Amino acid sequence: MNMFRNAYGSVPVQPRLAWLFVWVLSGLLGLAGCALPTPGGDSLYHRLGDRPGVAQLSARLIDRTATDPRTRRSFEKTKLGPLKDSLADYLCKEADGGCPYEGETMANSHAELGIQAHEFDLMVAFLREELDAAGVAPADKNELLRRLTADRRDIVQAGTTRKAP
Repeated sequence: MNMFRNAYGSVPVQPRLAWLFVWVLSGLLGLAGCALPTPGGDSLYHRLGDRPGVAQLSARLIDRTATDPRTRRSFEKTKLGPLKDSLADYLCKEADGGCPYEGETMANSHAELGIQAHEFDLMVAFLREELDAAGVAPADKNELLRRLTADRRDIVQAGTTRKAP
């Protein structure tokens, strides 16, 4: 069993948990240091709704991805609460919110999961839909997705042969 550290300490994590750390994989409800937008309040983090908005986005994305038959295999035996917290931290960091992300690297956390391109693409589609449902402006949605695109190479496993259900 792997371990990752977040603001709440070390948490045991099944390897399947890791692929969502990008979006997630992103800490619900908390961390006062993450609630500070950049001067002027015009950071992407601020436009995403600060900590409450990012936490809600993370929770909805994890809940949806963990229950969809096409993506849920990666969440078997996974404690979703710590994953939601880690995803919120990661999204906060990527959106210039100033949150510390203390989880594994994307490559390390997804190494044993065999994530395929279609699974990654579904999660991106879910993220787009959740951003739309939250009323995020198209430019801000596209900016967040652009920042997260680089993680694809660390998450999607080349050469895996698992088929979609």
